[in-house]
Amino acid sequence: MTSVLQYKARPSLVPRKQSLTDMAYSAIKAEINAGKIPLDSFINIPEIERQLNMSRTPIREAMLRLQTEKVVVIVPKRGIRILALSAGELAEYYQVIAGLELQAIGNICTRKLSRTDIMPLLYALSGEETALRSDDPDAWAEADEKFHRSLFILNGNSKLQETGLSFRDIIQRANFEAMRHIEAEQKERCLRDHNEVKELLLSANEKLARERYLDHSKWLSAHIADILMEKSVARL
Repeated sequence: MTSVLQYKARPSLVPRKQSLTDMAYSAIKAEINAGKIPLDSFINIPEIERQLNMSRTPIREAMLRLQTEKVVVIVPKRGIRILALSAGELAEYYQVIAGLELQAIGNICTRKLSRTDIMPLLYALSGEETALRSDDPDAWAEADEKFHRSLFILNGNSKLQETGLSFRDIIQRANFEAMRHIEAEQKERCLRDHNEVKELLLSANEKLARERYLDHSKWLSAHIADILMEKSVARL
């Protein structure tokens, strides 16, 4: 790896004590999501051990987790290779996740949550607004990720939460890369759409919340597909 790994908590809304494996996972994935490691390149465990000053066990456990998420593949005697998603695969994952998030939105409306209850969602929206003002694409991608993860965290169905977050783990690196191609105007629309969904969740208007979210999801996925094609980005 060409740069020094720094621990950075993964975009998650579940407060818990971080183990060494969690810290290794977060540091390595943050480096990958930031695009600092070229796709299909190899990184080796001894180098990561040195940079993180950790033993092999938590590093290996972190790598196994990343391999489960299809972010890397462990190649015996060579190291860990960064995997890419095709633009088509990313589009297919978007469809799956949109369906899961629609159900999460319905569940949140059924729970009739207060503004205090949805603070994780509000923090994510605040992060999006700050990133937009400062023109920080990485901060925007992280805030957007937190918004979508918060839908699963707040939905009240632990199985849906687990499944939804696992799919977001799979696409996170590719989605971060795709988001780097989104213009400020589209980010502003995303923020408006997200705020509208938030207000509909607070009013527990399930029908309109689902409709608004679905409109947003279809528009954004189509826009991403178009811009990736325009820029000839086939792998992320």
